Amino acid sequence: MRRRLFTPERWNWSQKAEKWVYVEIAKDGKRIYRYQLEPPKEFNELTKKMKNLNEKLLKTTDPDENAKIFDELMKVSQKMQEMGKFN
Repeated sequence: MRRRLFTPERWNWSQKAEKWVYVEIAKDGKRIYRYQLEPPKEFNELTKKMKNLNEKLLKTTDPDENAKIFDELMKVSQKMQEMGKFN
């Protein structure tokens, strides 16, 4: 079984623990783990941003504006995926 290493200095989703985990690197190089059940503020903000972009995408009829919104939506989606909630 492959073990997923969490990205330090940001929130990650742990499927095994079913919790959010924040990994800090101490001065001595050791990893310090913080866990919480509630989604972190960053994840909630990305969720709201994605919702707003989806609404804009549905309303726009301009192809250039549509492409711009879609690109931004993909960037937000990538950030959320990097947090591991959807992996």
